[in-house]
Amino acid sequence: MKGILTVFTKFRAASVLLIIVLFSIMMSFLSRYFLTWNNLSTTFIGMSADGIMAIGMTMVLASGGIDLSVGAVMGMAGAITGVLYIGGWNIFYACLIAMGISLIIGLINGLVISKTTISPMICTLATMTMARGVALIVTQGSPKSLSSVPQVFRFIGKGSVFGLPTPIVIFAIIAVIFAFLMNKSALFRKVYYVGSNEQSAEYSGISVFKTKIGVYLLSAGLSSLAGILTISRFLVATPAVGEGAEMTAISVAVIGGASTTGGEGTIVGTVCGLILITLINNALVLLNVSVYWQKLITGSILLLAVLIDYFSHRKKN
Repeated sequence: MKGILTVFTKFRAASVLLIIVLFSIMMSFLSRYFLTWNNLSTTFIGMSADGIMAIGMTMVLASGGIDLSVGAVMGMAGAITGVLYIGGWNIFYACLIAMGISLIIGLINGLVISKTTISPMICTLATMTMARGVALIVTQGSPKSLSSVPQVFRFIGKGSVFGLPTPIVIFAIIAVIFAFLMNKSALFRKVYYVGSNEQSAEYSGISVFKTKIGVYLLSAGLSSLAGILTISRFLVATPAVGEGAEMTAISVAVIGGASTTGGEGTIVGTVCGLILITLINNALVLLNVSVYWQKLITGSILLLAVLIDYFSHRKKN
């Protein structure tokens, strides 16, 4: 058992990928619809927004923090974009305003967490409530339908590039860019150093303050992009969008190898974790399992991943 745990921990992304392959083979026998193009494309379109948020969450976890506000920021950005457009604003100016306000939430997170001893969980729980409140205020608590949006904006959520749905292409591009940066950029590598040991990072000349500000700004920015992508897809500004999305982002990042204690995590691993959770949820739907079981199963998988992370680090120590 210890040997299996060691292998899984050391090769987390590859292990999760193997599980995905085995799970897909099993589901192909249980449901003839599972491996069809329509099912997989629809499933992966749905996961794109969560995936964009999870990339930001991976960087936050790697820095030693956590961001519970991502789902609320996603909903807030979509709500602000929709309400401003309905009010007569150009849709792209509306998107910029929404992203700017989202970045303010990220800046608040970064400043409070880096300059005080307040727990990242408590701080981002507060900003989560703030962002959700803004979404409710601007929409007055009810969905707002968008009509006659420019075709180029509609293309973001409903179009396709070389036969692939645009949301999937956007997510893939963002994932590739940040995977490269986290691996090759000296600037982004500082995130791991800060997450591993803040004091040592400071002694090495790394600004912990700037690094934390940066990761929380990126997390908020990516969350707002996810919100804009969602409203482009559904053309409805709904204040409830993104509820519970923070748990999905944390789950897939930890399953993919990010540590709750900081200093670890890869974008490739997060993407693998996201695909696994998404396919499991899709399988439950195809097998006519109640949607209420999805949260229980996702939570159980997260708990298992956290326990694996805990025991692997205890063994190292």
